[in-house]
Amino acid sequence: MFHSLVKAIRSVYCIRDQFPRYMSELLFQEEQMGALFAVRFRYVIGVALLASAIANLSNIDSVFGYLINFVAITFYFINTFVHSQILKKSKGHWKTKYDYISLFIDNLLISITIFNWYILKGQGNPNFLVKTPLVVFYLLPLSLCLFQYRFSLVNFSFVCFLISYYGFILFALVDSHSVIGYDWHQYVLGNEIILSDALVSKPAVYLILVFAISYAIFRSLRMLLKFASAESQKNTLSRYFSPDLVAEIVSEPEVIGKGKRQKVTVLFSDIRGFTQFSEPMDPEELSIFLTEFRRRMVRVIFQYKGSLDKFIGDAVMATFGTPSASETEGEDSKNAVLAAKSMLNELDQWNQERVAEGLKEIKIGIGIHTGEVFCGSIGSEDRMEYTVIGDTVNTASRIESACKDLGVSFLISEAVWMETGSQVGWDKKESVTLPGREQKINLYAPNMA
Repeated sequence: MFHSLVKAIRSVYCIRDQFPRYMSELLFQEEQMGALFAVRFRYVIGVALLASAIANLSNIDSVFGYLINFVAITFYFINTFVHSQILKKSKGHWKTKYDYISLFIDNLLISITIFNWYILKGQGNPNFLVKTPLVVFYLLPLSLCLFQYRFSLVNFSFVCFLISYYGFILFALVDSHSVIGYDWHQYVLGNEIILSDALVSKPAVYLILVFAISYAIFRSLRMLLKFASAESQKNTLSRYFSPDLVAEIVSEPEVIGKGKRQKVTVLFSDIRGFTQFSEPMDPEELSIFLTEFRRRMVRVIFQYKGSLDKFIGDAVMATFGTPSASETEGEDSKNAVLAAKSMLNELDQWNQERVAEGLKEIKIGIGIHTGEVFCGSIGSEDRMEYTVIGDTVNTASRIESACKDLGVSFLISEAVWMETGSQVGWDKKESVTLPGREQKINLYAPNMA
């Protein structure tokens, strides 16, 4: 049980180790913003302390009492002002270091104020230092730690309280006027203290608050880490999946967590004569061209619930039915065919724009096949990618290559044609031999008449 408790505490205080570097830098910036807000809140606390001092003017019957109380409050405001200026203008480690100095000064001023009231109203009984309700003021510096995500500030404030509080107890014990007993009535309303309760109760309450605040910081940091991880995953997935699929994957990560066999429709697209087309282009111009081409094609693919598997140079590989196949039989193939037709339409529009600008037209070939594949995350521990592999993928790639030999821009396999309902408006290309395959297959090209 002790080992589990230590492990739990360690997990809370070591959560920062899980943050990547860029998030640690962002967290530091948020801490600085929190420190600025804490300084502003210190002025609110200062006004409340001033109001409390004014409310107790009737209990002060010496110049020394006035001096100590209001000098302490004045020094509190001076320290707050100095802290704010350091946060605004200072660079480097002073911004974080002064947080500790400010906490120390706060606890010191509270201790001085308590000791001042002991001199004024303690009537020589040092038990006043332990029993005074002013001890609750030590919670004020602790509350300021809530505005920042630093466990060390919470712990430092707790240590300052322990030093001050047990210092008062030690002072009371060595004083001959201190009365130690076991009468609870005398402890609450009289001059006695119950030493065992004084040693444990207030520090225990303070410790519970320290753990509560620390766990609140831990929860905030862990939530921030989860949100950042989910957003990073979402941004990565959005490059390969349509927005609807991204939402599904983020909410159910197990969808792509494990590989599985399933039926998928695969689409390949390739620019015709790309080598000759790109040869005279400089690298920057080529990069701009490919970016625009991919943007237009991927937008259409996503529109029909497709997923981008990868770019292979000028080629685009997309899948329909990943990570989960459609519930309706043949819907993935229908979406793939509709996407291919829209890709050709999109290309026609872009070609019109290019011709108007005096640029060359672009021609592409598209091949689609459907069948069983293995889909899942594949790669090494350092680099994984979600993809599909299998004979279906190879066949789709070869169907796209056959577009050039058959003089068409778009071909589908017979399996796809049947899944789309054996529609009319297609020209059948019988017994086509695909590169690297012995068995001949029937292909279909859209009737352009």
